[in-house]
Amino acid sequence: MKLKFPILFTALIAVSVAACQQKETAKVETTGQDVAIPDSVLVDVRTAKEYVQNYAPHAGYVDQTEEEVSARAPKKPDTRCVWFSKERLRQMLNQLEQEKGDGVRFYMITYNKKYDTTLIGRKTPVPPKKYWGYNTLLMVSTKPVQTEDGILHFDYYENIVNQESIANKNTKVSKNGFIVTFVPENRGELCPPPSNCMSIGATLLIDTLKKPDLSPR
Repeated sequence: MKLKFPILFTALIAVSVAACQQKETAKVETTGQDVAIPDSVLVDVRTAKEYVQNYAPHAGYVDQTEEEVSARAPKKPDTRCVWFSKERLRQMLNQLEQEKGDGVRFYMITYNKKYDTTLIGRKTPVPPKKYWGYNTLLMVSTKPVQTEDGILHFDYYENIVNQESIANKNTKVSKNGFIVTFVPENRGELCPPPSNCMSIGATLLIDTLKKPDLSPR
């Protein structure tokens, strides 16, 4: 009779462990299905490097400043890759879920060659100076729109917010959609700069970033 409690207790532990394992297995299986990437969009490393190399002549070079032209400084190769943190991506995905968005459109853009850093309270954020004139990516939220041609993915966003009126009225305004470029965190996310992109982890940029031929033709 004294063994009944230990046996019962052991049995309960075994059942609990089995149940937890089943839940964990189910969780892993579900998660695996959720994050699975279709084989149709996967490429091997050799092909990826080839495609990245193909883009090199299209990336071009950054427009030179007057000072660089006067100093006969070599042109700087333009951006070849952009890095975003998973936190930034997760924030965008969470917002898309809440607003019933269906995806993100990537725009190829170029920063201004020059910014007036003396302006106070400007709405447009000024990127670090080393990125001025470089290409980068801009991401815009999209929503599905049913048309005669099927479902189209339309940009949606609220790009104007009167911060002063919000502060005065002490009211909250819900911003719909987003227009996002990268925000520097810890180190640069554009590459180039630096000229050696592999040194910061961009392993597909196997080619040496060549300087342009500035000799007379």
